[in-house]
Amino acid sequence: MSWIKLHRRLLDSDVFKKPDHLKIWTYLLLKASHCGKTFKHGDQTIQIEPGSFVSGRQKIAEETGFSESKIRRFLEAKKATNKITIKSTKQYSIITICKYSDYQIDEKETDQQKDQQTDHNQEYINILKTTNVVSNIVGKPAKKRSQKETGNDPHFEEWWSKYRKASASPEGSKKKAALQYEICSQDFSPDQINVATRHYLIECRKAGYSTKHAYGFLQPDLIKQYQEEPTNLTDPPKQESFLDQQYKRIHGTESPKAGSITPRLESV
Repeated sequence: MSWIKLHRRLLDSDVFKKPDHLKIWTYLLLKASHCGKTFKHGDQTIQIEPGSFVSGRQKIAEETGFSESKIRRFLEAKKATNKITIKSTKQYSIITICKYSDYQIDEKETDQQKDQQTDHNQEYINILKTTNVVSNIVGKPAKKRSQKETGNDPHFEEWWSKYRKASASPEGSKKKAALQYEICSQDFSPDQINVATRHYLIECRKAGYSTKHAYGFLQPDLIKQYQEEPTNLTDPPKQESFLDQQYKRIHGTESPKAGSITPRLESV
């Protein structure tokens, strides 16, 4: 195999937070045997299982550019948390990545599947299908999908209904908004999206801004930005009426408030 798979769970791991650890872990994944193999070491025949490879701390240090002590600490930490196992002899060590097959399964595709899909990621295809952009992917004309087949997310349907009522501007394309909602849902929960929407609408009302189209607002950076309620915002000043402007121009002062008594000339 000339490539490996990286699962999205890596984003939530401790390894991802440290660039040095991420590099070493990726190195281990790349060195691990994909389907297992045997090789000769002197008079011995060594069997390597999928997810394993023969190496040592010194060789890993040379190929990654880190110190041998750093490699030793990393391997010991991963061994302690059952991420890897190490079987050592006087001549070599066999390093095995635990649960390797759970993330590096060899998916056998039929000839028809290979003709239809070569370099495309399956998740990307699923996103395109939600917008009926399928013809260039699977080599067949796109068919109009019924509402039952597309089945919009109930969380989005609820959000869409509320945004349409609260937005002072046209809500825009629902299909585009549904796609953007799905993208935002990969990083944010429905509650977080609702909180960001509420804060955004409050800011627009107080600052006198026009609201964006729904798909224009549903951007991951905006959802993150509006997790906190905007501060230092006041209601926009009321526009002065034409009569108030004329009164101020003639008398040089504010017009009297409704219900107030203007002193008569002879009483002054």
